[in-house]
Amino acid sequence: MLLYRGSSSFRQLALVFQQIRRMDSGCVTYLIGSTMTKECAIVDPLLDTDYVAEEAKKAGLKIVYVIDTHTHADHVSGARNIARQFGLPGVHMSEKSQSRFKTIPLKDGQAIKLGEDVELKFVYTPGHTYDHMCILVNNGKILTGDTLFVGDVGRVDLGGDARDKSDKLFDSLHGKLMKLADGVEVYPAHVGAAHHLGNARTSSTIGTERENNGALKAADKDAFFKYMTEDWPPKPPDYQNIIRLNKGEASIAMV
Repeated sequence: MLLYRGSSSFRQLALVFQQIRRMDSGCVTYLIGSTMTKECAIVDPLLDTDYVAEEAKKAGLKIVYVIDTHTHADHVSGARNIARQFGLPGVHMSEKSQSRFKTIPLKDGQAIKLGEDVELKFVYTPGHTYDHMCILVNNGKILTGDTLFVGDVGRVDLGGDARDKSDKLFDSLHGKLMKLADGVEVYPAHVGAAHHLGNARTSSTIGTERENNGALKAADKDAFFKYMTEDWPPKPPDYQNIIRLNKGEASIAMV
């Protein structure tokens, strides 16, 4: 567990920030909490939720929010299980989500707080999916989901029109994320997921990605679309059924 002490500010000292990496899949879940309220939010949990509950318990924190940054296509989300287990009113997702189960819709720029000292601000970043959000934590860290990885970006070929999604991703990257300060720390939902620039680092900064990320070097949307449609690895197995399950359209027996 990381108790963030990057500044003397009382607000930052109250922040608990834990990156929970699953080595077998490369997927990353985040626990964000407050030492003042003893409450936390879970972001992008996998189906096996016991490990998340145990980490929250060890940290002495109560889970009060569960959030999916987007409708995942490579793994089954555990967000609904956490909501049921801890009696939460629903899963927080973008208002653009097409899920059939109960969600708590979030708008671009909306924020939720864990007390007065920990704020999660939601940034709508469509492209990888149409319902993708990034989460800015206390203006110093950003959970980028599958929008921005360390050294690359998330793919656009898992449903929907690839050109339209590529254009939207270009706008999300340059119009939203690259507008942030260089020092903002980047925490993606996958590690080692890049297709051109495989990278096992678990975090980065906006400035580092601005300087080194190949996907951000494309001069315009046409060049970016070319980048986004060449040399990608195979699509995740059974991704269409995984999407259906994560939308609440299919039975878990299908995956």
